[in-house]
Amino acid sequence: MSNQDEKHPKATHAGSWVIDEEKNIVLQCYVMDNGERVLSLRGASQAMGLSVRSKSLPRVLNRLWISKYLTEELRTWLENANRNNLPVYITDKGKPFTPFEASLFVDLCSAYVNARHDNALSNESQKEVADTLYIIMTAFAKVGLVAIIDEVTGYQYDRNRDELQKILAKYISAEMLPWAKRFPDEFYENMFRLNGWEYSGKGKARPSYAGKLTNKYIYEYLPPGVLEEMRVKNPKDPSTGRRKKRHHQWLTNDTGIKHLDAQLQQTIALMKASDNWEEFERLFKKAMGEPYQLTLPDVLN
Repeated sequence: MSNQDEKHPKATHAGSWVIDEEKNIVLQCYVMDNGERVLSLRGASQAMGLSVRSKSLPRVLNRLWISKYLTEELRTWLENANRNNLPVYITDKGKPFTPFEASLFVDLCSAYVNARHDNALSNESQKEVADTLYIIMTAFAKVGLVAIIDEVTGYQYDRNRDELQKILAKYISAEMLPWAKRFPDEFYENMFRLNGWEYSGKGKARPSYAGKLTNKYIYEYLPPGVLEEMRVKNPKDPSTGRRKKRHHQWLTNDTGIKHLDAQLQQTIALMKASDNWEEFERLFKKAMGEPYQLTLPDVLN
């Protein structure tokens, strides 16, 4: 390896995630020596059906129709791409590539799905990309894209035994954060709409069962051990049976909250695509995969 290469993160694990062999939907996945989980930007563009040229994805994201669906993180990435200021990483084979963070790809999937729901896609090629990203999103939603990358690259077998503690340190804050609104109103509006319940309005008390559904579809899909740790830090009051604080107040801003927001976006997108709760559950089960489904006693814990 050259001295120049030594300045760039290098992949310790690599693998190809074949999502749909017939449609040639394949993502090149890497775990870097700095702990990042990334995709190849070239591979991500190709999987989406875009040109494999390095600037194809930035060119799409610069278009006006998609701008309002981009997260702040995607906007920042796009600014760097427009300035030719994207980093260079090194594969496990010693070849340079442009990385695309797993969390950004999650945001990209949500942007297209939300745009399609709003009928903002004006041509068939845009709709085809949205359909492809929906397929990818439902494939990784069951365990999260980071977990998929760990499995595809084989990194999950090489993780240190204290990996859980490292994950909890990233996700769980040492001190409780001040309350801030994290769950968009549309999450509960869609939950009530799909179940045929009367929505009492913003800021109104919700039935306890809504909290159980929130655990099932959102908190359970944080990394294993995170919800259990939040329950320890935020126990129920024996006299009321309720928790005094919100679980998300124990999540770290830089990692825990970011993952929570991504899971919310994915779930809301599936809700918006459904006409009733049964249809949403069918879509969610398809996305999550049958082995990952929770039973009723799990939900009521």
